[in-house]
Amino acid sequence: MGAPLQESLLESMPLAVVTTDDRGRILYTNSRLDELFGYARGELLGHSIEILMPERFRTLHEEHRTRYMDTPHVRGMGSGMDLAGRRKNGSEFPLEAGLSYVNTDNGLIIITSIMDISRRKQTEEMLETRVQERTRELERRRAVSDGLRDTLAILNSNRAQEEILDHITDQACRLLFADAAAIYSTQDEGPSFALKSSHGMKAVTSADEFRALLSVPMVVKGEIYGTLMVYYIQPRKFSPEEIELAMAVGDQAALAIENARLRTQVERAAVTAERNRIARDLHDSVTQTLFSATLITEALPRLWRTNMAESERRLEELRQLTRGALAEMRTLLLELRPATLTEVRLAELLRQLTEATIGRARMPIVLATTGECDPPPDIKIALYHIAQEALNNVAKHARATEAAVTLICTGGRVALEVEDNGRGFHTDAISPEHLGLTIMRERAEGIGARLSIESRVDQGTRVRVEWENQEDEESL
Repeated sequence: MGAPLQESLLESMPLAVVTTDDRGRILYTNSRLDELFGYARGELLGHSIEILMPERFRTLHEEHRTRYMDTPHVRGMGSGMDLAGRRKNGSEFPLEAGLSYVNTDNGLIIITSIMDISRRKQTEEMLETRVQERTRELERRRAVSDGLRDTLAILNSNRAQEEILDHITDQACRLLFADAAAIYSTQDEGPSFALKSSHGMKAVTSADEFRALLSVPMVVKGEIYGTLMVYYIQPRKFSPEEIELAMAVGDQAALAIENARLRTQVERAAVTAERNRIARDLHDSVTQTLFSATLITEALPRLWRTNMAESERRLEELRQLTRGALAEMRTLLLELRPATLTEVRLAELLRQLTEATIGRARMPIVLATTGECDPPPDIKIALYHIAQEALNNVAKHARATEAAVTLICTGGRVALEVEDNGRGFHTDAISPEHLGLTIMRERAEGIGARLSIESRVDQGTRVRVEWENQEDEESL
């Protein structure tokens, strides 16, 4: 095959190609290679092949090339090597080189094909960056889960209020990456604020050193008790997730204050029993949710490297769990502040309950509302507790894969329904005390509502309560 035909074939190749003799001198370059390295046609001929690589690699490459030429049995084994190229203007880029050789009458000819892999390297770097970011996010979510779990355990202990608030300010700094945090409360005798707890403030000589501040109110029994302040030395903006987390920490501080008040006020035995029941039930559910979240965070780094799709699914599951845990905390605050139950609309109360149950039971629950509902406070509280008892049964006993909560308001009528596709039960065979049926019936009777419970084995359960404003009926 003649030289012109060989050059024609090399010129038509889709890759940049350079040929050299056994001393590394360039014999031929196709137009793709000249364009890739920024040289004019024929400008590279006669130069050493090392001209195409950074100077820091040239001596090492010469030694490698000499060994390659002196060891015939290893020739042809250099394909697919990742190297660095140097253009005429001095800029560098990553490349992949493949080597082959041909024996001719004029000696050994080395044929090198070169491909620019800059885009591939950029993609690899982007993927590596994304993995690192995901890993950091997983570590952060795990820290949040652990922090909320630890604080919840302290809140349910008998530790002093000062010790609990000191723990919360420390957690606020750690979870929100803040330089300092403080809890202020209003004085009984005036509108001024008193410092209750702080962390990191002593390390700062002046408040003027702070360039960013995140403040969330602490509400106890419907009244603003104080505020949680989180300080940063460097200017910054806050994401919605950071704001939500700060509010959760502020809620924990409010809960600590409320717990202290309840202990010092020595409320009636019935109130104390109710509070203990709420704290016990929600402690169990939140602990289970956070424990599940912790297991997922421990498994995700390993799973991320082997199964990206499954990792994404588990990451979404983790998001739902942490969201459910926050909803459980807010539900606990609602329970400990009965006045708040009367101030929040019934649809919003049901949304809090469904989100908390979703995080606890890890199953989809659809909430549908029709019309505007604003029943009297005692009606709203009774309906709320009936829905809460029904959803607790769904989470603990039903073994359902999905559930639905429906609220329909028309005129002076309110209909609330909780339905699941779980294992069901024989209504005649269940004692009234089981599954909280007696509690639901008593609450319904207390407001003059009609309660119906329908269930069949392996066909799910439906709890429906209907309340009608008799005053509106009498005025018609």
